Amino acid sequence: MGDQTIHALTRKIFLKITPPGNGDIIGDQERILNALTQEYGAVRFSRHLLKKVYPLCREANWEISLTLVKNGPTWELVELEPGDQRHRHFGVAVDLGSTSVAMKMVDLNTGRVLGEESLLNDQIQYGDDILSRIFYAKNKSEHLIAVQQATVSTLNALLHRLEEATGINAEESCIMVVSGNTTMIHFLLGIDPWPIFEYPFAPVFNHTGYLEARDLGLITSGYLYCMPSVANYLGGDTVSGLLVAGLHEKDELGLFIDIGTNGEMVLGNKSFLVAGAGAAGPALEGGISKNGMKATAGAVDSVIITKDELKLTTIGGHRPLGICGSGIVDLIAQMLLSGWIDFSGRFNPEKSPRIVIREGEYGVQYASRDESGNGEELLFTQRDMSQFIDTKAAASTMVAYLLERLGVEPLDVDRLYISGAFGTYINLESAITIGLYPDLPRERFVSLGNSSLKGAYALLTNSEKMEQVEILQERIEYLEFGAATDFISRMYAARFLPHTDFDLYPTVKAALKKQGRLR
Repeated sequence: MGDQTIHALTRKIFLKITPPGNGDIIGDQERILNALTQEYGAVRFSRHLLKKVYPLCREANWEISLTLVKNGPTWELVELEPGDQRHRHFGVAVDLGSTSVAMKMVDLNTGRVLGEESLLNDQIQYGDDILSRIFYAKNKSEHLIAVQQATVSTLNALLHRLEEATGINAEESCIMVVSGNTTMIHFLLGIDPWPIFEYPFAPVFNHTGYLEARDLGLITSGYLYCMPSVANYLGGDTVSGLLVAGLHEKDELGLFIDIGTNGEMVLGNKSFLVAGAGAAGPALEGGISKNGMKATAGAVDSVIITKDELKLTTIGGHRPLGICGSGIVDLIAQMLLSGWIDFSGRFNPEKSPRIVIREGEYGVQYASRDESGNGEELLFTQRDMSQFIDTKAAASTMVAYLLERLGVEPLDVDRLYISGAFGTYINLESAITIGLYPDLPRERFVSLGNSSLKGAYALLTNSEKMEQVEILQERIEYLEFGAATDFISRMYAARFLPHTDFDLYPTVKAALKKQGRLR
């Protein structure tokens, strides 16, 4: 995006105010408010800024810069600075993920991204997955404080990194938009997320409005806005994603899918939006396998089997240390097409010497001790396979259930938007081969990348999106997958690769026939 004037979430203005004197003894605060009345109406002043007025205004000879944000019908004063500071107007967009946190520093005059950093979420010390963190904090205020502090320290560490990279002091950032799932936002505010997981699964809040960043211990001076959530499993990260995908603005039928620890899906267009979500599991982040790992250097990220010869690539071209989500999807798809596994995911040991038995369990050795980067044998076992197929079955059943509830055939979907890191790196053909995504014409798939971060950036740089955020939050109709009586039996049918019903996967059926795997 080039440099151009944008309508950022905050406004920065310069005022020259008549100083007090000659019987004009109106108060400093009122003097500033009177100068704003004509354009902004009633403006709210925080106590923190009131303490800043004197001696700042007098020392600046009443030439001051003000930063304002529109909060519903009123404007609020966010920052007060001496002199004309309009050229320095900065904000921060954040994707607060349960595994990693990404942050962008943005010039709010032009929309230019000045720096981008990401770090693992410090909360991980209290549990690898979200559920163990929730249990850790449940009814224990000191544990909850520890998780909140870990969240804030991650954000502050990112702000420090951006300071170093851009030379812009974190204090100068006047607004931060944070996008994260419902639990993450509860943790950020130090609010126990337990109600999200206990019947009737109602969060403590869905919308925070504007908060003062310093009240949470953040090192920025201004306001914090969290993307609102719709339901327990449908968080602000999904609302952000929809802002980017734009389903609500189009005539065509779109399906938004974000598969991470949870699977979130939204189907709709400008007339309606129906969403569903449920636990998908850590399988897709490589979190299930003993040799599974996140998508970092040394992770196997792609696999090809030709003439029963297994070839792989790794991130950074290093010797393999483990396998990440995209590598797992490729490995399973390739083994299915080559007959190394059957349609239920069971290994066929006679097909390759790489299919070995260890501790009474079959597995595929995708790197021997000599081939790996750590001198260890790298295996993907039958147990790993089973867990992955459970995750895949959950995800594909959610999609099928959502479509069916609305009387829609898979081919009626005009655009399928794939969000999240997993969706960015995965090989689309492999994902369809194993039945993770519906078998649609490939040109209908759109990869959004980190749509949670992109949505936070979209709102930060365009205040008109606030109205869309509110519309999305109100309009989405939420389906509880857990309440579907036949969900488990349908999941069982989806435990086959790609599915028990091959007719749902015509291109996979053709590929299997070509390989002699089907008659």
